[in-house]
Amino acid sequence: MPGYEVTLPVRFGQVDYAGIMFYPRFFENFHTVFEDMFTSILGVPYMSILRDRRIGFPTVHIETDFRAPFRFGDPMRLVIEVARLGRTSIDFLYRGYVGDATQPAVEARATVVTLDLDSFETLEIPTDIREALEGLAV
Repeated sequence: MPGYEVTLPVRFGQVDYAGIMFYPRFFENFHTVFEDMFTSILGVPYMSILRDRRIGFPTVHIETDFRAPFRFGDPMRLVIEVARLGRTSIDFLYRGYVGDATQPAVEARATVVTLDLDSFETLEIPTDIREALEGLAV
């Protein structure tokens, strides 16, 4: 499977009264894999992109399909890929699998913009980031 992948356990604090993952927790996990992906492909902590380079990636749009539940203790295998790489924006595709399942239980497409954190103006995606993300393109 192309893309960047991490496996996170579904934790007690992420489930609701029905015993399944509460939907906002998916977005937290999507951001976790997003941060880990940046750290891995650029070789520097994601925080340094924010703090030192003053580049942010706010989500401006997200669409999500929930197909099967995740329960407390399930391994959530998350894959992030680049679906579209624009001049100042990026569409990421997230797929979440329960353990070794072959069909995603959750799938989301999120658009982020590249932002100068000092001026809050959009930025052209820096060359090193663009080149790193090209390796995750579907």
